[in-house]
Amino acid sequence: MTVAASRVFVYGASGHGKVVADILLALNIAVEGFIDDDPRCQSAEPLGLRVLGDGNWLAEQAQNSPVSAALAIGDNFARHELANRCVSIRVGLITAIHPSATIAASAILGRGVVAAAGCRVNPDAQVGEGTILNTGAVVEHDCRVGKFTHLSPNAAMGGGATLGDFSWLGMGSVVIHGVAVGSGCIVGAGAAVVQDVRDWVVAAGVPARVIKEIEPVYSPLP
Repeated sequence: MTVAASRVFVYGASGHGKVVADILLALNIAVEGFIDDDPRCQSAEPLGLRVLGDGNWLAEQAQNSPVSAALAIGDNFARHELANRCVSIRVGLITAIHPSATIAASAILGRGVVAAAGCRVNPDAQVGEGTILNTGAVVEHDCRVGKFTHLSPNAAMGGGATLGDFSWLGMGSVVIHGVAVGSGCIVGAGAAVVQDVRDWVVAAGVPARVIKEIEPVYSPLP
């Protein structure tokens, strides 16, 4: 990640914000503090770091000096909007990889990815920008993970599996090798996805079955 000569902030002061800040601190990156648009968070001090302001405050800082931010918003759509805002105000997006994460040399991670403790990305896998690979998540060889997705703790994708933009794999869920999960999907905790899942649905169970339709929010990203 490139943060040299840049002031570093974590955008989002929630519990996930603590996780992201902890990753940066484990990498010996000096974090100035948190940014959060929720006024209720302004007095918080996660990990002893202050919430310094909101997005408008961050934009002012970016006018005067190089600024970078690690995205710490769990919701995929909100994180996408936040990433666009950061780019528009010339705030760099940090790709944060915990020292205990294992990323194969041939794997490709997009900007703004967060790879938490113990996660693994194996050879020739591709992970789209803005994705969260949470604690212990596994992306096997040759997988294709879309942009602004979220693999919850201990979620796993078998070799050659795919996950569409904005989709979310619940805690401990599994997508077996070669299976495709569409865009905008939610896969329930502990589910086993053994056949392809179409776009914009909720799937749950063992084996996973579609239990609900989701109103489409975005088209797949370019």
